[in-house]
Amino acid sequence: MRFAEHGLTPADLAGLRVAIVGVGREGHAVAKMLLRDVPSATLLALDQVDGDHAAAWREAFDIPLHTVSGEHDLPAGIDIAVVSPGVAPANPLFGALEAAGARVTSGTDLFFSLHHSRIIGVTGSKGKSTTSAVIHHLLRAHGVDAVLGGNVGVPLWDLPEASWVVAEVSSYQASTLHYSPHTAVLTALFEEHIDWHGSFDQYATDKLNLVGHGPRHVVVNTTQQTLLAELQKRYPSLPRHNVGEGQPWHIAQRDGQAVLAHHDREIIRLDQLSVVGEHNAWNVLLALGALESVTTIDYAVTAEALASFRPLPHRMEPVPDASGVRFINDSLSTNPPALAAALRSLRSAGVIALVGGRDRGVDDGPLREELVAHPPTALIGLPDSGPALLEKVRTWLLDAGIDEGHWPQLVDAADMADAVSTARSIARPGDVVVLSPGAPSFGRYRDYQERAEDFIRAVHASTPHGLEERTPPHDA
Repeated sequence: MRFAEHGLTPADLAGLRVAIVGVGREGHAVAKMLLRDVPSATLLALDQVDGDHAAAWREAFDIPLHTVSGEHDLPAGIDIAVVSPGVAPANPLFGALEAAGARVTSGTDLFFSLHHSRIIGVTGSKGKSTTSAVIHHLLRAHGVDAVLGGNVGVPLWDLPEASWVVAEVSSYQASTLHYSPHTAVLTALFEEHIDWHGSFDQYATDKLNLVGHGPRHVVVNTTQQTLLAELQKRYPSLPRHNVGEGQPWHIAQRDGQAVLAHHDREIIRLDQLSVVGEHNAWNVLLALGALESVTTIDYAVTAEALASFRPLPHRMEPVPDASGVRFINDSLSTNPPALAAALRSLRSAGVIALVGGRDRGVDDGPLREELVAHPPTALIGLPDSGPALLEKVRTWLLDAGIDEGHWPQLVDAADMADAVSTARSIARPGDVVVLSPGAPSFGRYRDYQERAEDFIRAVHASTPHGLEERTPPHDA
């Protein structure tokens, strides 16, 4: 594909024939920007499906929309294609655009071209949404004018004006960047989205392109060994602000309690954080490292802000229940390493995990290591991949020589309601039931949010009779 050799700004599109490729939320945001800022450009839109998105586009814009599948359907004379992040490199559209001689850019790169000096960009295979939200929350608590957008949430071009932009950046969005942010935050790196990128090496290259163009600050989680190795391989001389053991920002022990600390100063105890799990504690420390790169930290304000931060939906989110069992919605756990991280963060409790979805063949080594070393109370397999995953777990435990008396209960479920009902029958007061599938929801649900809604509905529907009136409201 013929990406622009140098980064383009919106002004570079003046007077050219520009195709907006993909007419979802990002396509809408780019169209509004181009109509406003580059009125001399001739605009058209391309998509491969004439469905709901196409209908919404025609209602919103007079920009002509062409449904295309390959080179022969492509309108002539396209100079620039602004491609939405969901269009994979293997998509025939890219071959058609290349054959037509069009240069390719993205809405993210166009936004970064103008605003990179005031962007805090966050990427990683897990934790980027929580880290981005905590950064934004801390900035606002310190009186810094900041907005939050990007991969999950408001498209960058739809954000209001602000002094600072916290941008969550996916691997897709990072892959086309020619500009790095003022501060780049790297949370983790493991095998993910290989179907889109083609290989782990390409995925790592695309993801780490966020730091490939001279960021002022790079904040890195040094507990993530694969991340460090891949970063060192590609950018060995890149200056870093490390978060981790032996670093200025770290987790320390004070009087038998784990605390977030800066040098020798205690910031807040982990049990005072609203986010659950040690992996989220590291995300908070990354957020503090990013905060330090743009403003002077007030420790009292920081502690108060961290205690008041509300966890994002579907990311280790508590689900109110009066039975004495803790229910947690971690539906955004869409790969095995994310499931492993959830189990690791809940080791001290009796854990019953609802697992399974659609198997994408992602590396499950970290999950195997966690389950062999610390078997939970039970694993309940959701359709479609749950039963196959439980068979894998049996093999892992047998190969590791784990006595069957220490195995988790391994139970197949017909659907979400069956899984929650089974979990209730196993759980005792104080135990944790977590929906952390370790797989995407394709086929059974529209997305991870619909899956989470089904879980929450099943939890509420199965609350033991007589306890419903004592269950606090969901937003309490």
